[in-house]
Amino acid sequence: MPKKFKRGAADRKRRAGSKKARKRDAERHERKARRPNAKVVGKRGKPRRTKPEREESRPEEAAPLRETPQGKPYTRRQKTAAELGVESRGGLRLPVVAIVGRPNVGKSSLFNRLAGSRISIEDPRPGTTRDRISTPVRIRSEDGQLRVVELFDTAGIGVVDEQRVNEHVHEQIHNAVASADVVVLLVDVKESPTALDREAANMLRRAGRKVVLVANKADDPAHDKLADQFFEFGLGDPVTCSAKGARKMKQVAAAVCELLPPKTGAETMEPPELLLAIVGRRNVGKSTLVNALAEDERVIASELEGTTRDSIDVRFTHDGKTFVAIDTAGVRKRSTLQHSVEFFSQSRSFRAVRRASVVVLMLDAREPITKIDQQLVELAVREAKPVIIAVNKWDLVKGHTTGSFTDYLRRKLHAIDFAPVVYLSAKNRENVFELLEVARDLHRQTGHRMGTGELNRVVMGAYDRHHPQPRKSRLGRIYYATQVETYPPKVVVFVNDPELFPENWRRYLLHQLQQESDFPEVPIRLKFKARAKVQL
Repeated sequence: MPKKFKRGAADRKRRAGSKKARKRDAERHERKARRPNAKVVGKRGKPRRTKPEREESRPEEAAPLRETPQGKPYTRRQKTAAELGVESRGGLRLPVVAIVGRPNVGKSSLFNRLAGSRISIEDPRPGTTRDRISTPVRIRSEDGQLRVVELFDTAGIGVVDEQRVNEHVHEQIHNAVASADVVVLLVDVKESPTALDREAANMLRRAGRKVVLVANKADDPAHDKLADQFFEFGLGDPVTCSAKGARKMKQVAAAVCELLPPKTGAETMEPPELLLAIVGRRNVGKSTLVNALAEDERVIASELEGTTRDSIDVRFTHDGKTFVAIDTAGVRKRSTLQHSVEFFSQSRSFRAVRRASVVVLMLDAREPITKIDQQLVELAVREAKPVIIAVNKWDLVKGHTTGSFTDYLRRKLHAIDFAPVVYLSAKNRENVFELLEVARDLHRQTGHRMGTGELNRVVMGAYDRHHPQPRKSRLGRIYYATQVETYPPKVVVFVNDPELFPENWRRYLLHQLQQESDFPEVPIRLKFKARAKVQL
């Protein structure tokens, strides 16, 4: 055993007050001081038996729900993309290509085929897609030039939705067309032009956008001649393809590239700093938070539950950096899912957690913690993702303090008692960007690499304070520890026998690492490994 690991606990205690340790503590206090609006969960206090009760808003204080002329409720409309301006805050943006058309012509299939991934939910039910779903896509022109565009998938024009969100859906379609450089009008080559096809063509002519007319479902070359019936739209020669069969995708991409504006430096833009997955139960304000971060009505935010179906990546810029917020569908019990669309929506929410840099667990301050919230926490812990507990609608709560609610969260979500808690109001845009700063701080912690010497001082100090119980007359011994990975941090501890270290002692060591290391608010992967014996 190296000599430096044989020193006693008194020597380690003396080094705990070293200059490096004091610097680490000062940085930790400085980090917490930068968050005046974030409540960082620390050492547990006495559990309180009182549970915050839901406080119903008074009728005279509740804002009247806006209704359409047909008596259908929907959220108050903000400025459209055209009114806000299509240029980004930095002056450069990716070219935008929007796919529009009536229901069930294959818009989501074409979107997924061009994107190279199953991002948008494909289902024969009309009205499956509601929001503007977007993703950066690489396409090539006819001469081989590579272009990067932001591709939009939109809802079907003229769809009658059973959830009464028609006004929102049509608004998202018009916003997509208003911000697009090129619009792909998709039709079904096997069906004659319908009234909805003509309505879409007339809308695009009035908008004055550059249009590529694409006739989908041409699975066989014999179907190409059926596209002649769409010349009546006056939008140029139709391009035939089959999104399901991946037929003539290169021709579609080349037709789009011909109408794109000249290439700019935005198409070589750097990847986003982090991906922020916003998860939670239904109607807790996830879409409202995404719109507040993007400073645009980017996704549908409605009082009706289950409005969001797809996991939608929304790019936005803040403080000169690019971020991606992932708006997910509300999670509920699997036994209550009504059809396949809700099943795929929930599956995409879980996938968003796995690919995110930081997970925001959003809660309604007026509702108690449920088993679904605990399941989302367990998923984030299994994937070792940093978690922020975002308590939304805090402006509607009266009679409770942040301290009492934080104690309640500690008891209910004890698996992530190290996670920071942020109290906000997404509708009023209070503490929204403070939440983003906390997410950036957590992302920096996951990328930190701790020195081997400092890490071993923490591990050996924890071992000296509390040994694992002997098993079969054998005592577990730690030789040394080292950090082998970041994003998330992974620590490997070399021991004489991993079976001599039970699960409760491993949790104890994790707790000590989070208290005394440079990543106190992020999960750490811990692995015990037997040191290989060297044969001389």
